[in-house]
Amino acid sequence: MGRRLCGVWWMGAGLALVLAAAFAGRLRWREAASLARSVPPVSPGAVSAGAAAGRGLVVGYYPGYARGEGFLPGDLAVEQLTAIHYAFAGIDEEGRVALADPAVDLPSLAGLRALREERPGLRLLLSVGGWDRSEGFSDAAATPEGRKDLARSAVALMAEQGLDGIDLDWEFPVSGGKEGTGHRHQDGENYSRLLWELRQALDAKGREEGRQYLLSAAVPLGKEFLSNNSPAALAEPVDYLFLMGYDLHGPWSDAAGFNAPLADLREGTLPYTASVREGVEGWLRAGVPPEKLVLGMPLYGYRYQLAPGQAGPGGRFLSARSASYDRIVAEDLSRYPRSFQDTAQVPYLLGEGWFISYDDPSSIAAKARFAREKGLGGIGFWELSQDRGARLVAAGAAAWENVQNTP
Repeated sequence: MGRRLCGVWWMGAGLALVLAAAFAGRLRWREAASLARSVPPVSPGAVSAGAAAGRGLVVGYYPGYARGEGFLPGDLAVEQLTAIHYAFAGIDEEGRVALADPAVDLPSLAGLRALREERPGLRLLLSVGGWDRSEGFSDAAATPEGRKDLARSAVALMAEQGLDGIDLDWEFPVSGGKEGTGHRHQDGENYSRLLWELRQALDAKGREEGRQYLLSAAVPLGKEFLSNNSPAALAEPVDYLFLMGYDLHGPWSDAAGFNAPLADLREGTLPYTASVREGVEGWLRAGVPPEKLVLGMPLYGYRYQLAPGQAGPGGRFLSARSASYDRIVAEDLSRYPRSFQDTAQVPYLLGEGWFISYDDPSSIAAKARFAREKGLGGIGFWELSQDRGARLVAAGAAAWENVQNTP
């Protein structure tokens, strides 16, 4: 499913070792594919300071629309973060990557660069696509020339804005996505080819400048995406894959459900159709190295207005909308009693005909521990303006770091 905010579809020397391991792994895969290439040196400070302390990756998305809502880059609490993805650039009619709204994007990117000055080593990536801006991917990726044009324009824009890498968020190849998004049966193969073009373009730029640029891709947990694409092929050219571990149930579902249940499908009796655990294990079974996976977690939930006579998860509903964690805390926690579903490992609110699925510090911490136990490369968040006090981000980072530092 795509990302949502406030009812709108959308679809966040130790790290040096993590990145070096991922980079080395990428070289082994390329040698096997007869695509070996020279490794550009990593410039001093290219690796996040937090990651260099052995924390792994902690990624957060910052969307351009947050500026219009009064949440500026300078308001971000970045102490826990190793990378920020700026969302989203789009693809123009000529198949080239371009800023979607320069009047918003340019000052926002300038603000992020100022943050990086205050915290050397913080990596800034330009995210391309998302729920609303993926309609151009299928056409652009369909030919070798189109893929080269997209990759070159993406790298040129990244360099122009002084950023550290590219994040690709194609929602979605082959099927799914926002109405009007184009598809081809060959999208899955073309996706991996596009990522290789980006990898080569980034590495060429890196060799010119004596540094390493990062490449990531945001991907859903669902089985449909796994069957439509080659997960291992997508993982080869990237430094990491951001697993969108949310929107597992929502307004599109037949019944009210949890946004991001940790539980496996085979656990309990609730009508789950997906879970974080099942999704992560699906990517691992597909042959993706765990260190290449970053588990994305939601900083928002869903409010369901239940149909008469229905109660709780599994009930039919009349309407549903997303709500930020901050809004749920401010408006709902004092109105409805909090419950916790032990199997799903998530809290929920229930009362007066409403069921509210959300995550809190305890459920975010549980997911972070799960990610570390599975040997994943890090954790991440969509999106940072929904948790302006960084309570969930801090809880996830603390749980991840504590588990990681356990002998």
